Amino acid sequence: MQADKPIDEESLRAYYEQLPNEYGFASQCKMTLLGDIKGKRVLDLDCRRGKGVVKLSDYVGARGRVVGVDPTPEWIEIARSYQDDAWRRNGLPENNMEYLVAYSEDLAAAGLEDGAFDLVFANSSVNVDYCPEAVFAEAFRVLRPGGVLVYDGVVAAGARDADTVARARALGNAVQAALARDEFEGIMARIGFEKPEYYEESDVRPETGYMAGYEVPVAESDEDVRFVKTTARIYKPRR
Repeated sequence: MQADKPIDEESLRAYYEQLPNEYGFASQCKMTLLGDIKGKRVLDLDCRRGKGVVKLSDYVGARGRVVGVDPTPEWIEIARSYQDDAWRRNGLPENNMEYLVAYSEDLAAAGLEDGAFDLVFANSSVNVDYCPEAVFAEAFRVLRPGGVLVYDGVVAAGARDADTVARARALGNAVQAALARDEFEGIMARIGFEKPEYYEESDVRPETGYMAGYEVPVAESDEDVRFVKTTARIYKPRR
């Protein structure tokens, strides 16, 4: 899981500068949130060009707040360029969105404090992040007690071949780089989350891209594993 990888700006920058920009499957902005989030404070990890943040802005309403973070400055610039039109189109009295260039492994560097959010939303881009376990640990830190992480992404139904995962990560293939479900649950337990609750599961193929009809490169492999699109709701304990 590479949880011992150094989390410093130089290592993060070097990794993300060489990562293919158009990741594989990244939830396609469906934003399956499993309940009413009006008035909530929400963080969207790896928000890309901000379309998911706009949807969340509508969901949380005038008394809520949404922050989107992504390590790609060009994408954040695009997201900021249409946020004013977006909040007006959502019928809000003022802007309730903020976009930050930030690494999901080090949200503190972007000024995001402990317990600042009611909900953290993550998609399958986490599978190709520099250190997925560090990303989930940061999500835990910024959630309030009783807050929830929603992972709208992909897990593998069986054990993974480490070499295949490494090559898939290098290609930016977020489906083929997925954690095994047991590994995903083990990470959540180590960090301190409650056991994930899974919803709306379906199979997804490793070549599936970030939008319908878009395919991504696949690492050649003899691995026989099924990939599952899932929405997982994972609570931070209240104490």
